[in-house]
Amino acid sequence: MNEEDRVMSASITPRLYSSKKVALEDRIPLPTPFSVHIDVCSACNFKCSFCFHADTQAKRDVGLVSGKMPMDLFKKIVDDLKGFDDPIKKIKIGNNGEPMIHGELPQMIDYINKSNVTEIIEIFTNGSYLSPEVNVAMIEAGLDIINVSLEGLSDQRFLEVAGVKVDFNDMIENIAHLYSVRKNCKMYVKIADKTSPLDKDRTDMFVLSDDEREYFYNTFGDICDEIFIEKVAPQWSEVQLEKQNKDDTTGIFGQEIKEYKDICPFTFMYLQYNSNGTVSPCTLDWPNKVIIGDAYKETAKEIWTGGKLRDLRIAMARGEREGINFCNHCSAPMVCVDEDLDPFKDKIFDVLEVSEEEKSGDNQWL
Repeated sequence: MNEEDRVMSASITPRLYSSKKVALEDRIPLPTPFSVHIDVCSACNFKCSFCFHADTQAKRDVGLVSGKMPMDLFKKIVDDLKGFDDPIKKIKIGNNGEPMIHGELPQMIDYINKSNVTEIIEIFTNGSYLSPEVNVAMIEAGLDIINVSLEGLSDQRFLEVAGVKVDFNDMIENIAHLYSVRKNCKMYVKIADKTSPLDKDRTDMFVLSDDEREYFYNTFGDICDEIFIEKVAPQWSEVQLEKQNKDDTTGIFGQEIKEYKDICPFTFMYLQYNSNGTVSPCTLDWPNKVIIGDAYKETAKEIWTGGKLRDLRIAMARGEREGINFCNHCSAPMVCVDEDLDPFKDKIFDVLEVSEEEKSGDNQWL
């Protein structure tokens, strides 16, 4: 059966195209970021073999310490967002870790909801901490979108891919319960697939069989609003390099990708607050190497309009991304998004009011 012919409640929609998109080049520079990501917990109970969390040596090399964001810092960040002229389109909770590890997650959602600083509150989770009690608490707090990322379709597959034991039937029941109490919260359920080997020792680990694809849709197609089989792609820079296939011609959502982008669109679209209070220009900066601000010392607007982010954007418009530490190895601008600002370099210089000296001078990021 073709995916388009399936009869189920959920629509087969990649989250990249779940909402209407606007041309980024027509909106830059944004006075208010499209979205703000708050990584309330950088720790994860999963060690998925395609993720940086499984690369203990890489984390050790950069001295990465995982932790939970203090509630007072979280509140400051949310309060700071009131400094923008317009509401944030989305506040996204969870990125480099599992947000549901944080015991105060429902209170955090409630605080955002009552602050009226965003149109949408969204979280990303591996689903392992879902339970009837937590489900109700998040919905009652005002959650608008929840993305559940499955790493397998059986207890054994979770053990192989994520390195953890889970009761998959229990997970299905918890997802079904969340769907039953979700009210206006939109649920997106996805699993990753790979059409070429990602792990040399287990060539079938990330390749779903036809039966598995059928089972995925049959099991979750009526207990979520949107469903999709995403593609494993090399989005994490400087980690698991031997497992990445850089010859891919399609991205995570099946979109066609160009070979390289000089300008990372993320730096013009949103802010990423790390659990330790540092601020990055994108969610993929797992080792916190490209730091543009400090939430403890600066407001969100000061960071968004500050010199560090401006210089980073200029460096990329000058075609110097390959010389920026960490950004130079990152595939995310190609595999994660459609936006392409490369044809609009001159416009970027104009809207940022870049002088002739700045166009050719030294840059702090190089």
